[in-house]
Amino acid sequence: MRTARLLFSPWSESDWLLLKPIATDPEVMRYISDGQPWPDERIQEFVNRQIACLRRHGFCMWRLLEPETSQMIGFCGLQPLADTPEFEIGWWLARSHWGRGLATEAAHAVLRDGFDRDGLKRIVAIAQPANRASLRVMEKLGMHYEGDTQHKGIAVVLHAIHTPELPMSSGT
Repeated sequence: MRTARLLFSPWSESDWLLLKPIATDPEVMRYISDGQPWPDERIQEFVNRQIACLRRHGFCMWRLLEPETSQMIGFCGLQPLADTPEFEIGWWLARSHWGRGLATEAAHAVLRDGFDRDGLKRIVAIAQPANRASLRVMEKLGMHYEGDTQHKGIAVVLHAIHTPELPMSSGT
């Protein structure tokens, strides 16, 4: 998969080293899980989970690469939402790439792929209520607020979109 400014790539086991600078940046991690940078083991587990997700479902949280440099700048994709029957969309970007509409661009492509190629009928997203940037991406994607909930003991808001609601443009 590709957009005007991004390449989507599957993971290999050693890619955890490329994710490490992002997953240990306190600003990036501020609204992820408990807000703490991830230790090496958790980063490795995430990458291994994405490899298994791709094998099982045909999609994952794809690595995001800059086309010109092949530098990994984050990830965006789909995965099962733990302890639910839902599939969630998610994204992280290196801080140096914030504020350029890249998360929205990537997420729009992932939604299209999830609905068109993978045949999903509904995709959800969760975020901590204070994560205004992610909530804004959800809004740009045409996702609708469905309620407050808990995910792994952390208060989050749940947004969702169904196939017919998907906007035709990226809204970046």
